[in-house]
Formats: sequence, C-alpha cells, structure tokens
Amino acid sequence: MSGKVRATHLLIKHQGSRNPVSRRTNQSTANVTRDEAIKELLVWHQKITTGEITFEQAALQRSDCGSYRQGGDLGEFGPGEMMKPFEDATRALKVGEISGVVETDSGAHLIKRLA
Repeated sequence: MSGKVRATHLLIKHQGSRNPVSRRTNQSTANVTRDEAIKELLVWHQKITTGEITFEQAALQRSDCGSYRQGGDLGEFGPGEMMKPFEDATRALKVGEISGVVETDSGAHLIKRLA
C-alpha cells in the first residue's frame, strides 16, 4: 500500500461521532442516531448512482465535513494520513467508483475515489 490516492467524500456525523458537530451548519449532530445517518447516506447513494445528483453536489448540500465547500474533495493522501477504515475503503475502490457506507470515528461516509 504505497503511493497517494485522492478522494472526495460525503460525511454524516451522528451521536457516536467523536466530534458530533457539523462543519457545514455548526449544529450539533448528537440527536442523529448511527442508524439514521446510515439510512440517510443510502438515500444519497441512490440519488448519486441514478444520476439525480452528482457526488460533488450531494457533498456540497449535505456533508458534515469542512470539505463540503470543495464538493467533499479531500485532496491527495498517503498511507496512514486518514483513519484506517477510510483509507482501506478508498484504496479498494477503482478510480471513479463510489463506496457503500464506510464507518469511522468521524461518522458514516460515502467515498468516491478520484485518483
């Protein structure tokens, strides 16, 4: 596992997130359950895969990560720079492919590998 990858993501934080505050709204996400976050991500996943909305538009509208401003783009990252489940899921994707739900200490993510 060497080299850098690049990804964009859509993060939904919930009450189990290590910092349950949305970077998009500055509101607490402590009232959102893990199951609700996953259920909502699955709805976004369907909208993206059916072409109703682009991944980047979805991240801009909904992601709780500060990267929402860039359509969820996290830029390039190398081994050990992201949480292991996130990095492993990104590396398992082909360029252009979108993950299913990936859970980390930050919350629940959809990931699209860009490079």
